[in-house]
Amino acid sequence: MRWLDPADQARLRALGFSPRRPAAPQAPGRHRTLSRGFSRDFAQHRPYASGDEARAIDWKAYARLDRFFVREYRAEDRVCLVALVDATGSMGFSAGGRAPKLDLARRAAAALCWLALAQGDEAGVLPVGGRSGGAPPRAGAAQLEAVDDALSALVPAPETDLAAALEAAAERLPPRAAALVVSDLMGDTARVLKALRRLAHGRRELLVLRVLDPDERDFPHEGPVVVEAAEGGRLTLDAGEAAPAYREAFARQDDAYRAALRRAGAPYAVATSDAPWAPALARLLA
Repeated sequence: MRWLDPADQARLRALGFSPRRPAAPQAPGRHRTLSRGFSRDFAQHRPYASGDEARAIDWKAYARLDRFFVREYRAEDRVCLVALVDATGSMGFSAGGRAPKLDLARRAAAALCWLALAQGDEAGVLPVGGRSGGAPPRAGAAQLEAVDDALSALVPAPETDLAAALEAAAERLPPRAAALVVSDLMGDTARVLKALRRLAHGRRELLVLRVLDPDERDFPHEGPVVVEAAEGGRLTLDAGEAAPAYREAFARQDDAYRAALRRAGAPYAVATSDAPWAPALARLLA
């Protein structure tokens, strides 16, 4: 894989992907539920009810107790993971000789898809903005190549309305899925949170990994600087005067995302392009 080398894969073996709301009950995977099934892993007895299949009746229990009981087992579910990767214009940003944020997003998405596929689950890629078609979620080792190709095809688009791009992606997301959003979350905070809630609608699981260049967080500039907007236009300002207000506004936005997602029960972590991505992924899956 272009975005996940063997050393990365070795590090991932210590992690596990186990959503709270699996997406495809009755499909073969490794995520246990308490739904009724007929695997070998016995869960419990319960009294027979009209409509139960005769093969579920425990006849030995009937012989002892003169009452019908049904044996229940733990079924195993296959999760449908979809990595929604932000390909809006701001994801092409890089500074200090670092790789663009989109590369970091690609590696993180490839890692979680690899984990899901290694567990027998389904995985796919859905671009948020951009021009690529992505990769529909499927299971099997061959899907790794499709995921890798879809991530390689992502190109940051001129559009910068992240909330609108997330809303459009929600229309294409399977109704029962684990949705991993990998994005810089650069946009109108309230609108982005509204779009994230839509992604988590129904029985979908939502995980959010924010990817940043450290310059976006720290604003380490001095003196006069020219700020270029992703959609065009320039602004000249004094960095020394602007830095405190910028850092305060950035911290407020991050706190808002963290608090809202925590209330929603959605895991949230931040990865930066000046540090290894694996620890951030481990925090997301903890």
